[in-house]
Amino acid sequence: MARRALLQALACVITLAQVPAQAAEPASEPSAQQLLQDMAQATRDRNFSGRLVYMRGNDMSTLEVLHARINGREYERLTHLDGQAELIRHGDQLVCVHPDNTITRLGGRAGVGPLAIQEQLARTLPQQYQILMQGRSRVAGRSAWEMHVIPGDAHRHGYRLWIDEESKLMLRSELVSVTGEALERVEFITLDLSPQLAVEDFEVPPAVAEQALEAVDASVHPQGRLQLQADWLPDGFVAVAGDLRMASGGKAPVTAQAYSDGLASFTVFVERDIDGALDEGMSAVGPTVALARKFTGEQGGWLVTLVGEVPAETAERVLAALTIQSQ
Repeated sequence: MARRALLQALACVITLAQVPAQAAEPASEPSAQQLLQDMAQATRDRNFSGRLVYMRGNDMSTLEVLHARINGREYERLTHLDGQAELIRHGDQLVCVHPDNTITRLGGRAGVGPLAIQEQLARTLPQQYQILMQGRSRVAGRSAWEMHVIPGDAHRHGYRLWIDEESKLMLRSELVSVTGEALERVEFITLDLSPQLAVEDFEVPPAVAEQALEAVDASVHPQGRLQLQADWLPDGFVAVAGDLRMASGGKAPVTAQAYSDGLASFTVFVERDIDGALDEGMSAVGPTVALARKFTGEQGGWLVTLVGEVPAETAERVLAALTIQSQ
C-alpha cells in the first residue's frame, strides 16, 4: 500500500536571527495572517543552511538543508542523514534522489511533507479553521511568536507554530490531533544564516536510471472513463486534481483523485484488483493514514486506497460513501 502512497517528502526552511536587546521596545503582537505571509516570504527569500529533527509518530530522523536564492532562482537541497532519499529543487523542478542512485523528476512548485504547511498557511485560511495567537514563547533560545491553528471539527488536524519574532522564519511546527497530541514535529537544531552557497551545491548527482509515474492518456484507456463519486466529504473538502498514471513496473494504470479543504488534503487511488490478489488494510505513520478497501464495480473488482493527513475515522467514512462508475 505504501507503493501507492506517492509520498515524497519535504521542502525546506527555517532560520534564526538576533534576539532584541532587553532595552529595546517590545514589538506589538502582529496580526496572524500577516505573520504567516511574512513567514512564507522569508522562507522563499533567505539563504541558510542547517540541520533539523523530524519526528513522525515514533520515528525520528535528522535532515540537513541548504537553501539559497541565486540570480533570482530558488534552490533547495534536503538530505536525510540516515541514508533515505535526497530532495533537490531548482526553481519549479524537484528531483528525488533515491538510495539506489535512481532519480525521480517531479514538476510543480507546490511543496510536500511537513514544511509545505508554510506556503499553504500563507494563503487565505479556510473557514473551517481559526488562528489563535498565543503570545511570545522561546525556541532554541530565541524569542518567537506562538500560534495555534485550530480545526472546527474532528475531521482534520490542527497545527502549532513558532515563528521567529525578528526574522519571521519558522523555528518549529507541530501537526496535532483533535486531542492535542503532536503527531508530527519539525524543529531546527543548528542554523547558519550566512552560508557561502553556489549553484554547484545543488547539482543533481549522476544517476543509474530515472524513474517516474508515467502519465496515461485517459481518453484512450478504458480506465480513463472511471468516475469516483464521493457521497460524503468533510465540510469544505472538494475535488482538486485527478489523473491516470502507470506506476513503474505496473500492469495497469492507477486512477488518482485528490481532495482538499485548502489546507488539509488526501488522495484516493483506484487500481484494478486482478484475481483478488491485492489486500485491504490500514496503516498510520504520525498524521498520515493509508486505508485500503476492496470495491466491486461495473467492470469488476478494484482496490481503493485513501492516503492523507486526516484522522482514520474520516478516511473510513469517506471510503464507506464512495462509489465507482464508468461512463
